[in-house]
Amino acid sequence: MDSRPASDPAMRNLERMIRFEFEKILLIVTVVCLMLEIAIAIYYYEIKDLGQPLLSYIAFRILVPLVVNVILYIVTRFSNRSDTSTDSTKNRVVSFAGLIMTGVIALAHSFFIPLWILPLFTVVICTIFHDNFILMIQAGLSFVFVLYAGIIHIYDYPTERGFTILCIIISEILTLGISFLAYRLELFNIKSLIIRERNFASANKFDKGFETDSVTGVYSKRYLTEAAEEILSATNELDPCGVALLDIDDFKKINDELGNDNGDDVLRTFGSVLQGYIDEDTIIGRYGGDTFVIIFENGVREENLDALNRIRKEFARKKYSFTKEPVTISGGYSWFDVTMDLKGALDEVEEALSKAKKSGKNRIMASGESEE
Repeated sequence: MDSRPASDPAMRNLERMIRFEFEKILLIVTVVCLMLEIAIAIYYYEIKDLGQPLLSYIAFRILVPLVVNVILYIVTRFSNRSDTSTDSTKNRVVSFAGLIMTGVIALAHSFFIPLWILPLFTVVICTIFHDNFILMIQAGLSFVFVLYAGIIHIYDYPTERGFTILCIIISEILTLGISFLAYRLELFNIKSLIIRERNFASANKFDKGFETDSVTGVYSKRYLTEAAEEILSATNELDPCGVALLDIDDFKKINDELGNDNGDDVLRTFGSVLQGYIDEDTIIGRYGGDTFVIIFENGVREENLDALNRIRKEFARKKYSFTKEPVTISGGYSWFDVTMDLKGALDEVEEALSKAKKSGKNRIMASGESEE
């Protein structure tokens, strides 16, 4: 069971960004390790100190790590883009991929004793996901990696058995100590998050579920309205703001002909797409029914429109079990550099949305843009 407190959409998007950064790191490490392993092999071959037959060295020290790293990268890339996996599952896939990659590096280069504890860096880094299950499993695997690396070292250097055993004992103590410290720090972080959430809820008199919409996972109308009013009231030429209004095309028809449950499935799917675009400068909330509002704080018009069209295209690619027809959205957008209230901003944006609907749907139109 996940022990961390419920996170808001911005936190989920942050974790998503971290997962994709992990994916890039896995690819970079794969390439860098291959180059270093080849260079090390050439060096030891030249000085005639490979310690084992050349083909055996290439197979164990170069090809096995390469194959494992490539598989880990592919699995991570697939997981990050899966529409069926939960955020928790994706976090765990990324975390274990990082641990296994560092573990394989430690095993393949067990002759370099400091690398034995390389997996511990992954253990510490993955505390960012606030998942105690990840920490406990990673700690156990790190212990195994260190032990196995030591056994390989004994096999490679039998004359150094006593020294190797001492290194194994010290490394395992470090593994247990750092893993325990990471676990305790994670418990402290979780408690801190809970305290901050409670204080925030108390200070703002939030009701349970106030921050997010229960169906779509984006911000609720109440939270959206308060945040938008605050941002729009401070809008000026130096701090402009973009506002978008998105509406699912023919949503009433989906509800009437296919049922409300399937309609909710469409809403949840759209919500999952929108969650990927929430960050510190972008607030997305369900305004009512199938209508959603996006506030781009300090937005650049062209970048905002590009993001809206990416949302539109990503949602249109989603598949459903109850229909073969794609479900699309239409949207209106306006850019403001003067103080506004939310109602006035939405009145202007709604005109652009209406034009998008009349012009064939499945498109985003900005205020002042022609229907042609």
